[in-house]
Amino acid sequence: MILTEICFLTRTRQLHQLVCKHVRSNSHNATAASTKVLSAADFPLLLAKEQRERCMEKLRKLPAFPRPKSLTPNRHEKNSASVLIALCLERDTNEISLLYTRRSRHLRRHSLQISFPGGKRDESDTSFVDCALRETEEEIGLPRGRIQIWGEANPIDLPRTATIVPVVGVVPDFHVSQLKLNWDEVEEAFSIPLNSLLSPSAARHTQFRTGYSGPVFVVDQHRIWGITGYLTYMFLRCLLPSSMLPNTLKTNIKFIRPYKVPPKLPHHHVEAKVE
Repeated sequence: MILTEICFLTRTRQLHQLVCKHVRSNSHNATAASTKVLSAADFPLLLAKEQRERCMEKLRKLPAFPRPKSLTPNRHEKNSASVLIALCLERDTNEISLLYTRRSRHLRRHSLQISFPGGKRDESDTSFVDCALRETEEEIGLPRGRIQIWGEANPIDLPRTATIVPVVGVVPDFHVSQLKLNWDEVEEAFSIPLNSLLSPSAARHTQFRTGYSGPVFVVDQHRIWGITGYLTYMFLRCLLPSSMLPNTLKTNIKFIRPYKVPPKLPHHHVEAKVE
């Protein structure tokens, strides 16, 4: 058993505070966590201009989800949204982490689910980048001036939420205590090191009865799935050179795969024997 320390912003019933939780891991996770995929020398390389351009080029070529027939052009434009995939350069460790939020329990849809900062595009937003920066500042109080934008990824059309445009940026000198959460929208904010996401013990996948399947990341008490799990998976594959990718990320997952419901067993009618 090992003891790992995770710091994140959360809300208690009576007090808003910075909480440092000690989370116990079993021996399987401990062994995986002790073997880091990325070294200290790798992080500057990932943020270098050449790697940044290569990453964004791949993100702009991501395959689009099939667009539902019910999604008309007007609705498609009206319901567009963007999220921020923030590469945080941690102040204390100089490692790179990804920034996530947990949606407020008071929200009507997807409450308490983990997501990237972001939201629907307003008429006042001049671009998807502007939308992602505005939503991030509104949700977690991270000023747009702190974020160095890399660019936009290929839009993703979803059956129920129209279009999502991922925006990638870097936050230098980051510490989670700098954030000021909007408790009406966000339950907590936290960052997960790349090495934790790349750990073989974190890799999972799930499949829905609707036919969709996709990756899941489980890091301590956090379970990242759905569109956030998909974006995390694809972003890591675009960010890291193939030589740095663990085997768990080298295998392509068919995100849209036929799901066959097991056939019902025939109902055997047993007649009572009349004596």
